[in-house]
Amino acid sequence: MQQYLVEAVTAYQAGDFERALVLLSHMPDGAMPLQALALKANIFARRGETRAAGETFLKAARMPGADRALLLRLAGRMLDQAGETALLAEAGVEILQSVRDDAALASATLGALLSGGRAAEAAGFVPLLDTSDPAQVMLGVAVLRAAKRIEALPPLLDAALRNFPTDGMLNAERFNAALDLCDFDTQADCLRRIMDETDDAGQNMFAAQSLHRRLMWSDDEAANTRPGLDQFLMARMVNGGPPARRRFGAEGEKIRIAYLSSDFYGHATMILLREVLMAHDRDRFEIGLFCYTSAERAAERESWPDLLKAAIVPLRDLDDAAAARVISGWRADILVDLKGFTGDNRLGIVAQSDAPVKVTWLGYPGSVIGVGLDYTISDRIVTPDSAKPFYDEKFCRLPESYQSNDSIARALPRAARRADHGLPESAFVFASFNNVSKINREMIDLWGQILLRTPGAIFWCLAPIAARGNLLAAFARVGIPADRLVFADATSYGPHMDRVPLADLALDTFPCNGHTTTSDLLWAGVPLVALSGKSFASRVSESLLHAAGLPELAVHDRAAYADLAVALHDNPQRLKEIRARLSENARILPLFDGERFTRHLEIAFEMMAARARAGLAADHIDVPALPPRQAPFR
Repeated sequence: MQQYLVEAVTAYQAGDFERALVLLSHMPDGAMPLQALALKANIFARRGETRAAGETFLKAARMPGADRALLLRLAGRMLDQAGETALLAEAGVEILQSVRDDAALASATLGALLSGGRAAEAAGFVPLLDTSDPAQVMLGVAVLRAAKRIEALPPLLDAALRNFPTDGMLNAERFNAALDLCDFDTQADCLRRIMDETDDAGQNMFAAQSLHRRLMWSDDEAANTRPGLDQFLMARMVNGGPPARRRFGAEGEKIRIAYLSSDFYGHATMILLREVLMAHDRDRFEIGLFCYTSAERAAERESWPDLLKAAIVPLRDLDDAAAARVISGWRADILVDLKGFTGDNRLGIVAQSDAPVKVTWLGYPGSVIGVGLDYTISDRIVTPDSAKPFYDEKFCRLPESYQSNDSIARALPRAARRADHGLPESAFVFASFNNVSKINREMIDLWGQILLRTPGAIFWCLAPIAARGNLLAAFARVGIPADRLVFADATSYGPHMDRVPLADLALDTFPCNGHTTTSDLLWAGVPLVALSGKSFASRVSESLLHAAGLPELAVHDRAAYADLAVALHDNPQRLKEIRARLSENARILPLFDGERFTRHLEIAFEMMAARARAGLAADHIDVPALPPRQAPFR
């Protein structure tokens, strides 16, 4: 075998790679010595056979006596060049453990692990990235977010910002991390810079933050519709002008409704939407669920009714243009995008669709500007007439609330014990189950005032461990000790709903109210005090409370918010009466009446259809209300 190796080396040095490989083929793979494997890998590399080179360098790296770091570096580079992401991810941890001085290779390997769904394994290697390379830093951000390691974001971003202090994306991500961690000092600094029109970093940060994130802190509808990251990304994804629209289906034909989302699984959107999808009148409407849900999440649909499973049209493996063609081939009359500017949206499909009518609904509480939408489905509370100048779309306002709800498949709370959740048996429990990114210093101040005026009451807050230290410090600053706070962990939907009724009264966030969270509370029989403002996102809870017959629980100034919470704490009989009304209203008033909501939504679609068939442009629509129910629905 040694003679074959010597001759192969000679052939390699002479540039005769074919002969060198023939000579090495005389050595069985299992018995090939390290030198021979390394030579074979080099030959593959010289011939441009990068996958074979990577795999062979990898074998060599695992042999006794091998220079592991060198050979793993070569293996990783070859696999990266070959575009063999899966193979690179397979060896990713091994490479990252041994090659700690090659940021480019670390970046490629972390990217492979991330795309392979292995962010948790990748997260510990993010410090190997080069913080002088913004692209590598943004990859690190994506890895840490996917791994739910948000506490590691500030050190990474702070290091990068020392190199690029005015970079918009880095500053926006630092602001986002501060929102997720309840780092109120950093939030205040970011807002100060955004409001200073002479601060380049602040203006870049504002322009680079997603519009959905903007809603966490801004109640200014004009500011919320200024271009941001979403428009920049859309401009890169969509070439050319808007497509010509197809003609709407003929009078007398079924209206074809294409719902578009990645949330067709146990997502909050489906908690709201499922009954509507089941209740649609199939004699008048054809329903398609155009789905780009991940394969892992899509597996949750096995228990779905056949009616819904049959409506699924998969788009996950198609690019935006091809997906738009599928929707066109299905002859959709009305395309309903359920995502807007929320995570995992594919607004490129909407922008490239030739559907006669294009609508946004349910996912994003605001105008989805720049993608050619005709209508936003809303109601008179979340979008009063004063909001019209701030929307690209025309309003299609439903008569009671824009939010649908499922009262059939939605879980009913089961009995739970306070002791199992760290709650005192006899204490009054205020609660907030909204995402902590919606909590700001103003809310801490208001909640602190309420707790100072209600001695002995407990505040129960859903918060990740990474944010709790900042929350404790913020409450301590306003005079609330740690023993008056109880933190709840995130859990699956059923166990979460079981614990919700343990609260006496919920306190909503502002300027971004609870959405599904608010209807969950009301479904579980827990009233909440809501502060209503000037934007769609800050009026959601008011809309839901009206639809539940409790309009008095939504107020419009800070003092009234605190006063109402304290008054309900101090008057147990009044609170008991409100809870009784909520229980009675739940089965007769509109909020949880999915069948009634569906009929209103169908009227809305028919009104859109009438305009389109008449050749009229979209215009504001107010859907008339059906007669009130006289008896509880099922």
